[in-house]
Amino acid sequence: MIGKHVKGTSFRGLLNYLFGKEGARQIGGNMEGTNPRELAAEFGISRRLNPKVSRAVYHASLSLPHDESLDDDTWHEIAQKYLQEMGFEMNQYVVVRHIDRTHDHAHIAASRIQLNGITVSDSWDNPRSEAVIRKLEKEYNLQSVQPSWEKDQHSPTTGERRQLARTGEESVRVKLQRSLDKATYDHPTMPELIKKAQKDGISICIGYSRTGKIKGISYKLDGVAFSGTHLGKAYTFPGLQKYRDVSYIPKRDDKRIQKLMERNVENNTLTVSSLLDDNDIQIEQSVDDSTTQAKEDIELLQKLIEQPIENATAAVTQTNYLPTPEPANWEQVRQNLHQQYNLPIPLLNELYQKGWLYPNQTGQPVFVERTLDDVSTLAKQLEPTGYFTAIPLNSEATKNGSFWIATDTTVTRAVLLSDPIEVLSVIALESTVDKKQRQSTLYWSVSSHEQIPLEFLQSLDTVVIAFKDHEEVEDLISDILAELPQAKKVSPGQAGWNKLLTDRKQPMKKHQFTQTLDWEL
Repeated sequence: MIGKHVKGTSFRGLLNYLFGKEGARQIGGNMEGTNPRELAAEFGISRRLNPKVSRAVYHASLSLPHDESLDDDTWHEIAQKYLQEMGFEMNQYVVVRHIDRTHDHAHIAASRIQLNGITVSDSWDNPRSEAVIRKLEKEYNLQSVQPSWEKDQHSPTTGERRQLARTGEESVRVKLQRSLDKATYDHPTMPELIKKAQKDGISICIGYSRTGKIKGISYKLDGVAFSGTHLGKAYTFPGLQKYRDVSYIPKRDDKRIQKLMERNVENNTLTVSSLLDDNDIQIEQSVDDSTTQAKEDIELLQKLIEQPIENATAAVTQTNYLPTPEPANWEQVRQNLHQQYNLPIPLLNELYQKGWLYPNQTGQPVFVERTLDDVSTLAKQLEPTGYFTAIPLNSEATKNGSFWIATDTTVTRAVLLSDPIEVLSVIALESTVDKKQRQSTLYWSVSSHEQIPLEFLQSLDTVVIAFKDHEEVEDLISDILAELPQAKKVSPGQAGWNKLLTDRKQPMKKHQFTQTLDWEL
């Protein structure tokens, strides 16, 4: 059984989603209401008992493998036991069963505020949830499903498997994963984890922003370094806390962390050159030096490659890097994007000039993900198959990074989309609408809940969820609807918005694309 849960702010938004699915039915709970309006009013009773709690909504989904199924009574019983084990003893709740997918699943909507006014603790709720699910699987003879944190470590690559078969030696990346799994088994504090790792010959570097906030984490073994993102979600700084129960309290731990990093095994400065060969970080000067524009491109992209991040620890510096660009490939990449995806050339040129899109040395387009503060967090390389390959930066990506474009410095509307191509496709489609009718909009690509700038989106009147139809995004959509009651869902179908754009009889010509829009940072 797979369990997912999220905390939110809007009971009505969550209930509208749960009851809005075709075939949805209420199969249990301890409330009188039978529809979203009645139930939301009832949930208001517990909310008023402790109005200081902003995230009073608890939403859990429990899913079975495709070959298992339960009756309504058993589902209700499992939901009750799940809530009890998670500390919900005097709480309002309702259980809704969905039949919109091929696997059997049920949803729980509950109030985190008990009827005595006390709020249910969310301390270590992810590992507690996993433990409860394992217990319920045994009790009801259900298939045991891999815990979520185990799924969030990157599997060995084909090359790594071949190396193991050929030499009997695991790759450095796999060694790091195994060592960190062992070191986090007893739920240590962050300084304790660093100390354990150092005994195993592993250097851990934690980067801090100018304001003293954690920027990311990286690991080094046998002279080879990896960011936490490269090892998998469970090894990022927030992932260690979420999936491995590593305890981190800034006031308690930061000074100790900095002292430990000064005593790192090799005490080397972590730079781009420690991760890549020199040849990999040089821009090939293959463009004619007499071409002024080419020189400007090289200078612009060189600045884009290396963006130093100040670290609170003087002995350690971290440098973001992006895949090496090749300006000589831009015309071909731009033409391919225009012909294959019908994207307007003026828009592509604008992105290239801003450094948000550029060609790499193999002639593939690279899209740059950024925070709302315009800090680069990740590169996404568009493959010939149409899929994207994520390329983590040396400094770990912050959770709010995304490929995004805003049509003004002040936006009143946000459109959430599946990937960079979908972002550009919707911009191209909406650019044909009369300018007087257009709203200033933030177009934001989303592949995980961590990428959603919730605080910012909650301030907007209009949020449009416009993902491609796919089973994997249903839970993400439900999370967003629970967090953002003003959000509305529209669907372009499985093919996406780009299919609508490319179905036009003629490619978009320069005059068809409204160039008066200013793509602001």
